[in-house]
Amino acid sequence: YAVASRTQSSADAFAQKHGFEKAYASYEALVADAAVDVVYIATPHTFHCANILLCLDAGKHVLCEKPMAVSAKQAEEVIARAKARGLFLMEGMWTRFFPTTRAVRRLIEEGAIGKVVA
Repeated sequence: YAVASRTQSSADAFAQKHGFEKAYASYEALVADAAVDVVYIATPHTFHCANILLCLDAGKHVLCEKPMAVSAKQAEEVIARAKARGLFLMEGMWTRFFPTTRAVRRLIEEGAIGKVVA
């Protein structure tokens, strides 16, 4: 639906290339859009915490590329904010949803491969 970048020209180019309806020149403008329910964050790592907090404070659910934060303190802050606001927050760990990962988890839960200790 929408994309944001630091410049309007970058946002417009990305939107046109990938078929987005709207392009914003700031992340603040993106989160102000009432039609946006969830935001995917793929900015440089050092901006993740600030971008997550911006989205959460605007009432948006967040999927953020890894690492979600650059320190334990930042991670604790964004997790606490998401919980306080009742919003979904997840780090984009794509391997979590791999069929192989799910199969291994099932085997562990069933005790099929013994007790996992580490």
